[in-house]
Amino acid sequence: MSVPSFLQKVMTAPAGEVHQLYGAKAAKMRAQTMYIPSPLDIAQAIQAIPVGQTRTLHDIRKSIATLHGVDTTCPDKTVVYWKWLAAATVELDGAPSPYAIPWWRILKDGKPSRHMPGGIANQLALIQAESGR
Repeated sequence: MSVPSFLQKVMTAPAGEVHQLYGAKAAKMRAQTMYIPSPLDIAQAIQAIPVGQTRTLHDIRKSIATLHGVDTTCPDKTVVYWKWLAAATVELDGAPSPYAIPWWRILKDGKPSRHMPGGIANQLALIQAESGR
């Protein structure tokens, strides 16, 4: 049995959906409604970031929540799909796809992530190359 590629994973992930939160989950998330994003939701939010600029994962979650009229976006799925999309972009190696994204424009807690392709140094290099610094 072969392991699916990251591109296969993002292409077969479930569609986004709104969930109602109750009790402890609602209190923990400080929200009554949460959007569980799809990889395409994450890809579109990242593609909307202007060249040379960055956003945080929090910014992406907030913009997706606003777009879908909910209180919050699932933090776990946002991170997982961002990582999958970054790996799929590397797999695509420049081939056009709605899943080929400028993943380096996203910062985790305002900093580059060591978990992304090539680690912190690669993410910083891509950000600097794009911003002309």
